[in-house]
Amino acid sequence: MADVKKLTKHSLENVKIGDEESELQNGRDFYKFFFGNYPDLRSYFKGAENFTPDDVQKSERFTKLGAGLLTAVHILVNTYDDDQTFRGFVRDTMDRHIQRKLDPTLWKAFWPIFIAFLNTKTSVDSETQKAWETLGDAFSKESWRYLKAIGQPTVN
Repeated sequence: MADVKKLTKHSLENVKIGDEESELQNGRDFYKFFFGNYPDLRSYFKGAENFTPDDVQKSERFTKLGAGLLTAVHILVNTYDDDQTFRGFVRDTMDRHIQRKLDPTLWKAFWPIFIAFLNTKTSVDSETQKAWETLGDAFSKESWRYLKAIGQPTVN
């Protein structure tokens, strides 16, 4: 468990969060990568279905979404070894996304996308990739367990 936290945390050193321009750019960079490489998933962003990476770069909405997403990833990494807090944060994340009616398979599908993005910022070796996959598995399993417990669509 400690290796997962240590490896994932180390791999985030080039994806810092905060309110400095370079830190905000990290979040925009995620969504630029996402919109440029996964155009079929843009449909989950009402009003931005036809955005290009250049549109994302200029968007205050995606500046905020990117900062929030990367903050959430940092929280997950930093609480991975505290099961109660990690799982509580996953449940909170689900509660904040229920109204968006996301396909529950996306909770697992996100992690390979994030790892691919991370590879644009740093070199992710196989051990670090496995650590991210382990964290992603824990995240998706708690997501699906919680969604089922509250009567929402889930993956069995």
